[in-house]
Amino acid sequence: MVMDMGRDAVRDGVVELEFAYERQDMEQAFRLLLRKRGRAGLLYHPAVAACAVLIGVAVAVTNSPAHPLAVMGVLWGVVMFFSPRLSATQMLKAHQHHGLMRLTVGAEGVRQVTAHADLRTGWPNYGSYAESDTVFILRSPDKAGRCAIVLPKRAVRTPEDVDRLRAVLDGHLPRV
Repeated sequence: MVMDMGRDAVRDGVVELEFAYERQDMEQAFRLLLRKRGRAGLLYHPAVAACAVLIGVAVAVTNSPAHPLAVMGVLWGVVMFFSPRLSATQMLKAHQHHGLMRLTVGAEGVRQVTAHADLRTGWPNYGSYAESDTVFILRSPDKAGRCAIVLPKRAVRTPEDVDRLRAVLDGHLPRV
């Protein structure tokens, strides 16, 4: 294997990404993850949060004995509405110390090289993947399919690399 500044030499079927995480990447990944979680993701859906707020306000206005529950419903709805942004901010803080990241995605799995680490993970570490307009997320193999890694599409070198990355992922993981 030829090494070049921490990256494998470009080969057929290998896609390289180079990026530093941004809040928009994390927010989009969190929204995508929630959409793909089935019924569990409904708790975070903006429409459900809006309904909770409206019901809470309606109960509070009627001076019902359930007034404390109404306040909790309003607060829950507001928190769920802002949950993707709040979670993205926390995820970004957790990943900022990595700085510039170089990822190589190929037949062997994913190799992540940062200023502080060189990590290789095989395909069994991931259960599935999901795609939005701006990111791919590789999901963990557990039943909930929590996010294991975010791959921003802006990080590839050419638009054709997005299609190659999708082909590599399709060859190793089911799409959800």
